[in-house]
Amino acid sequence: MTDKQALSRPVGWWLKEADARLDAAFDRSLVGRNVDRRGWQILASLARSPTRRTDVSAFLAAFDSPTAIEATLSRLISTGWIEESAGLLRLTLEGEQQHADLAPLVDDVRGRVARALPQEDYVTLIRLLERLAAAL
Repeated sequence: MTDKQALSRPVGWWLKEADARLDAAFDRSLVGRNVDRRGWQILASLARSPTRRTDVSAFLAAFDSPTAIEATLSRLISTGWIEESAGLLRLTLEGEQQHADLAPLVDDVRGRVARALPQEDYVTLIRLLERLAAAL
């Protein structure tokens, strides 16, 4: 693609396109696993430490509505991967196993992202997006 072709689309189009393609890559990678990208994000967050429900919702607020996040949490609880006690969400033993099983699939998607850009370009992209977000 030439610079002229790339610049024929505004930055917002490219941001939405990249996000849609990331979602699609995660969907393909996680197909048949009873979890999507958002579910993975919740599992990964809880794998680090038990977390309050409100903190999980706040962490994912940029990605989905509170209703969608709550639906994903409810689904993960009903599958037995997450439990809530003493005000904290945590992975069950099955949830820990699912997280471990899913990690290589997610790492594969992340690897494709990493291979798409040399490290210095990735850092530049992140810094530019940070500046764009701060300016808006």
